[in-house]
Amino acid sequence: MNLKQRTEKALIWSFVDKFGQQILYFVSGIILANLLTPRDYGKIGVLTIFIVLSNILVDSGFSSALIRKKEATDQDYSTIFYFNLVISLLFYLLLYLSANYIATYFNIPDLVAVSRVLFLAIIFNSFGLIQQTRMFKEIRFTEYARINILSLAISSIAAILLATKGGGVWALVVQTVGLAFLKTVMLWFYSKWRPKLIFSYTSIKEFLGYSANLLGTGVLNAIFNNIYPLIIAKGFSTSAVGFYTQAHKFQDIPSALIANIFRSVAFPVLSSINDDKPRLLRVFGKYIRTTAFFIFPIMTMLIVVAEPFIISLITEKWSASVPMLQVLAIAGMFSPFIILYYDLLNTEGRSDINFKMEIVKKIALMVAISICFIFGSSIMMLIWIWVAYTLLSLLATVIISAKVVGYKILFFIKDIFPYLALSIISATLSSVTYLLFTNSWLQLITIIFIYVITYISIAAIFKMEIWVECLSLAKRKLGITND
Repeated sequence: MNLKQRTEKALIWSFVDKFGQQILYFVSGIILANLLTPRDYGKIGVLTIFIVLSNILVDSGFSSALIRKKEATDQDYSTIFYFNLVISLLFYLLLYLSANYIATYFNIPDLVAVSRVLFLAIIFNSFGLIQQTRMFKEIRFTEYARINILSLAISSIAAILLATKGGGVWALVVQTVGLAFLKTVMLWFYSKWRPKLIFSYTSIKEFLGYSANLLGTGVLNAIFNNIYPLIIAKGFSTSAVGFYTQAHKFQDIPSALIANIFRSVAFPVLSSINDDKPRLLRVFGKYIRTTAFFIFPIMTMLIVVAEPFIISLITEKWSASVPMLQVLAIAGMFSPFIILYYDLLNTEGRSDINFKMEIVKKIALMVAISICFIFGSSIMMLIWIWVAYTLLSLLATVIISAKVVGYKILFFIKDIFPYLALSIISATLSSVTYLLFTNSWLQLITIIFIYVITYISIAAIFKMEIWVECLSLAKRKLGITND
């Protein structure tokens, strides 16, 4: 099986995995949002940053280093396994002891018990990191898809059942901790690898130079990508965090879906051809175009359909999330490209550039947020600052990557422009629906129908590259010939 065939297979199963997960998150999220309150979501939103940050610190960038190393040994894997486990235990202990301070700072007394149980997910996740890394390295996305979908389905069902019994915020805790536990158990079941009683400081030192920059970048991203719930909780209210969390979740479902599909495949594939620069750039350009083909229509349609989407599916009690969702979708439209560029630089061994860029960008973001509060802040102003930050981050990443790797700015613009233009046209035409119907369900269904028909029809008429390739791939998988 050549690289193209392996990539196609990996992309298909990565899509099945990520799409399946996001559908489950979406469906369970709709059900839970109808059963729970904005305040329940706000409590989890406040704690999310601690779990995300701890998971990154536990991994320490070593997973990417193991994937990048062409012939990692059992000594390497076992060493990193024990390192991850010890660090996870230390972080859990630290967060366990800090639970009272967290609850007092945000003035949410019941956050103590909630956080101490929720943080168990950190330990469970650390147990499966190496098995997950080996699956990525070996491009075994079939098994990985089964693990993710099954573990999420079971944990979501348990959360919904608890919510129907009046479990409140504990339903969200069960979903998060249950997912981490079940996923790790299944990773061990599907993986034949087991840690050996080996620990080598040589392995740690070998990966440290590369992973240190990844760790720094990951920590900065974890803090600042999840800092808004903390700012909103302290400056506004726990319910406001819930509205923001719900809006962010709905824009993040498609954005993260597209980003993770290509990231899970792009990094190992690009790493395998990083010694052939022309081929590397061709493959990377294809990833950019494919990402644009999917992310632009999804996010622009979400902007158009936000109001009937929220009101129809999770009722008017969440209507405050509508404008937040529309603005956040602009950022979500471009963030997957930043992630792809990060992976491109990482495959070139230039994780240091990513780290330095993140330091500068995060300082700029904090300055902007501070100025916002000095002159009287609002949640929407904070969200618009995030959009500006995302767009400027992409611009900086594109410019620097062009100099380091050779994928020029004009290449990027040329690759994304047709799909962006088509998405804007489709969004404009589907917006006419608001003049025809007042019922939110009719608006929702009609907008989606008009948008999809417009987008696909124009892509087919002009025989746009990614549409043609997707159609060709679908025909091959279904055994359809052109005869």
